[in-house]
Amino acid sequence: MPTNSKSSKKASPVNGADVNHEVTEVFTPVYLNSVARVAEVQKNALDLAAEQTSEWIGAWKKAFSALPLNPPTFFFDLANQAMQIGVETQKSAIDLVVEQSTAVAEIARQRTHAYSKIAETATEAFQTTVTRSAEAQKKALQYAGEHNKAMFAATKRQVGDGPVGVMVDSIERSAHTLLEAQKSILDATTKPFVQ
Repeated sequence: MPTNSKSSKKASPVNGADVNHEVTEVFTPVYLNSVARVAEVQKNALDLAAEQTSEWIGAWKKAFSALPLNPPTFFFDLANQAMQIGVETQKSAIDLVVEQSTAVAEIARQRTHAYSKIAETATEAFQTTVTRSAEAQKKALQYAGEHNKAMFAATKRQVGDGPVGVMVDSIERSAHTLLEAQKSILDATTKPFVQ
């Protein structure tokens, strides 16, 4: 059984915002096309139902006109008009759903883009803060190095080249190494986390 603890996920520069943006861009057109197709199917079904209903109303109208009584046929005309109005109302409602779906998809796209921009801006601001802080700390380390160098030189002049002078040289090299290590760490903090 492998004990590899590395993640197989690739890191994104702005915590997945680009990936979310790409996913939105890929699936939004598919979603909108599906909504439009379903709307078209529903409208076609309504047209077929309206046509069939008109045919039935026409057949009933003919059947009643053949009776010896002359019933008013305006009821059939009224029913046909009501059915046509109902179908047109349903079609308008379907068109409204398609428009609303398009608007919601556009809002989601804009929101994803906005979140991506916000994450990018926040990342840049954080990186700028880290860089400026590191630069300020490097300046302080440079000053401390110069101050230490002057202090060690003055101490060596006072104590000479004897055993105390050797100790002062050793402490100076240690302090210099420590300052350079701190500068190296500061350089590492200003590099991007993910490349």
